[in-house]
Amino acid sequence: MKYADELTGATLARLAEGDLDAIWVRRFHAAQRCEAVLPRVVRECERSRYTLTGDFQSIGTSIGEAAESPAGARRYLDTAADTRDLIRHRIFAGRLSPLDELRLRLDELWPQGATVAHHEGRAMLPGIIRRWPTGGHANPHIDQRAIPLLAEHRLRRRIGTNVYLEVPPPGSGGHVDFWGLWTDEREYDNRRRADYGLDRDALGEPHWSCEPGQGDLLMFDAARVHGVRRVDRGARVTAACFVGVRDPGESLVLFA
Repeated sequence: MKYADELTGATLARLAEGDLDAIWVRRFHAAQRCEAVLPRVVRECERSRYTLTGDFQSIGTSIGEAAESPAGARRYLDTAADTRDLIRHRIFAGRLSPLDELRLRLDELWPQGATVAHHEGRAMLPGIIRRWPTGGHANPHIDQRAIPLLAEHRLRRRIGTNVYLEVPPPGSGGHVDFWGLWTDEREYDNRRRADYGLDRDALGEPHWSCEPGQGDLLMFDAARVHGVRRVDRGARVTAACFVGVRDPGESLVLFA
């Protein structure tokens, strides 16, 4: 896989066009600021319930849950503002979150700017926080573009984006493993497990494994199969969103 270690206008354009597989920026967000929010993250994660799997915790309703049913889509839109405010004002306590910081950077780097995605006049969730406690993992999967809430945006590419607020001790899992691109979303649906994602054993060894550090930013094409290796010690916490790439001449859109 080809990746860049800087987020610039040039590397962002290459990622958006598929010329780069990933952008991995070390220490994008200061470690002490990551540490400061972790007690509040743990408290809110323990109160939450992610409906698709018990393998990790997630604050708020995600776009993945919204894609599962009309009821999930309504819940996503109805709770987006409350989740946004919880993350901004209770977890980050009024300080700029790493995803808000990223959106400002993208707005400056992309010629047409970057904005929060909307659906039928309502703002979508601009970011989410997920926590993998010891034993947590994520099955290999892709993040699909062909879902109703995203149809109006006509996305050409969906870029997965994570800022790592906490990482397990070195060698204790939590790596992001990557396999090949999977652009046929209907075929992917036919191969999915009963819970979510694909069988890791059937995919073979990953093409690339990334072990981010605390505060790192990782952006990648979400049509590439990716999964989170089991956390053996400690915990893994990310602030996450997607960056949607539309036709040339249009702004980027962010959602989670």
